[in-house]
Amino acid sequence: MAGIKLKLGMPEVAGRIDEMHAREPEGWRKTRLLAVKLAARGESTSAQIADVCGIARGHVFVWLKVVRERGLDALLERGKPGPKEGVCRGVKAKVIAQLQAKLEANEFSTAEQARRWLKKHHKLERPYISVWRWLKKFGGVLRVPRPSHSKKKPGAEQEFKEALGQKLAALGIETGSRVKVWMMDDCLAR
Repeated sequence: MAGIKLKLGMPEVAGRIDEMHAREPEGWRKTRLLAVKLAARGESTSAQIADVCGIARGHVFVWLKVVRERGLDALLERGKPGPKEGVCRGVKAKVIAQLQAKLEANEFSTAEQARRWLKKHHKLERPYISVWRWLKKFGGVLRVPRPSHSKKKPGAEQEFKEALGQKLAALGIETGSRVKVWMMDDCLAR
C-alpha cells in the first residue's frame, strides 16, 4: 500500500546505515543505502522513498527483503549481469566452435562476412554489433585498415602538410633542432 510508512524493524541496521551511506561515493550502492536508510527511519512511504531515490517502488521492497534475509552487506553485492565469459547468448557451442575455427583460419575479412555465414549455414540471424563483439571476444582483429572518412575533403591532406611546413619554417628553428609537434583531431576538439 502506497500510503503506509515503511518500517525496516532492524535497529542494528539503523545504527550502521547512516555511517555507511555517508562514506559511500555516488552510484548504485549509495542509492540502495539511501533507500534502506529512509525505510529504517520509518517516516516515509515506499512511494516517497522511490521518488527521493529516483527508482521504481518495487526496488525498495526487493532491497528491504535482501537486508532482512541476508543482511546489509548483501545489499551492496551485485552479480555481473549478462552471460558468463566466453558465452554467446542463444548460440549452440557447436556453432561457436565452428565460428572460432573459421576465424583462426582467417576465412573472414569482415564481421559482415561472419554474420552472413552464420545466417546462411546456421539460420542464425544476429545484429552486426553482436557478431563483431563475438569475433573480438575470440581474438579477432581488423585485417585491413579502416577507410578514410567519407566527408574527407580532397586535397586537404596535402594542403595541411604544405601549410605545416611553411609554419614551421616561419618559426626560424635551426636545422637539426629537436622539435615536438602536437596535433589534435578535430573530433576531439569539440
